[in-house]
Amino acid sequence: MKQIVLKRSVRSILFLMVFGLVIGAPMLVIVLAHDIPLKIKAGVTAFIGLWFGLTLFAFYRTKRSLKKVEELERLISVSGYELRFSTPVQAEVGYFHASGYWSSSGKSRSYHVFRNFLKESETTLSSLKFENKPFLLAIAQDGEGEVRLPGIRILNETLQGALILYAKPSYKFSFPVESFSVSYEGDFAEARIEETENGFRVSVSANLSKAKRAKVELISRGERAVKELIGDTKNIGVFEKEFLNEPLVIVGHYDQISPLEILKAGKFGRIISGHGKFILRLALDIPFRPDIKEEIEFEVIPKEETTSWGL
Repeated sequence: MKQIVLKRSVRSILFLMVFGLVIGAPMLVIVLAHDIPLKIKAGVTAFIGLWFGLTLFAFYRTKRSLKKVEELERLISVSGYELRFSTPVQAEVGYFHASGYWSSSGKSRSYHVFRNFLKESETTLSSLKFENKPFLLAIAQDGEGEVRLPGIRILNETLQGALILYAKPSYKFSFPVESFSVSYEGDFAEARIEETENGFRVSVSANLSKAKRAKVELISRGERAVKELIGDTKNIGVFEKEFLNEPLVIVGHYDQISPLEILKAGKFGRIISGHGKFILRLALDIPFRPDIKEEIEFEVIPKEETTSWGL
């Protein structure tokens, strides 16, 4: 079992606070000491005060969230497919969804996260059994993507907002065809699909003259599509895609969990795994023009129990 505890560092916030003091304090002294219009003095003072206030607030919230996660971590232990609490906790049971993306403004980039926890029930727990519920981890190398995970949100005052999320591998793949092909001006490639224990195998045979290669790509479907190259070849190739093959437990705070944080803490590089609808693409890489491609949509559900997102 893979366990991830998300503990966001406060170093970057401390750096911003120190930077603000080092730059802002001397600037404020200079502005106040010189004969400058009152409006400018008031504006500079308000800006520096706002900067320091926001960074101080961010530091306080992050520090408080970190303390709750550390306290929750001390309360839990994992045994098989069950997580146990040394002290019973009051919690909401449901699904956590988060999507993240980058935006650019001038030379700077900002990462944005949308989070939601959909409550299904509320109860007191002394243990949490990992069920074969649907989940999704679709995160690109830069952290863009989305996650949908079952779990609980703690309601106890000292732990309020802390989350325990999990993913239990259990897959049933449903492909609409056993093989499909793509062609372009005499170039041809065919892909044959075979299900494996925790994924699938794609056997490609290609006859190329204009195309540089034939490639197989997996694409998640959702709010934030993520693409992964499974393999490529100039003639013959066999490529395997394995979904998550061991249970995953994530402990963190609602305000801090994001696809980017999960990617970094889990050291995944990139990941597409879970349940729902996906696209398998076979493409010819033609120089100086867009790829020539054929796609099939397939579905993955848990082998047992529920097939609902819980939404």
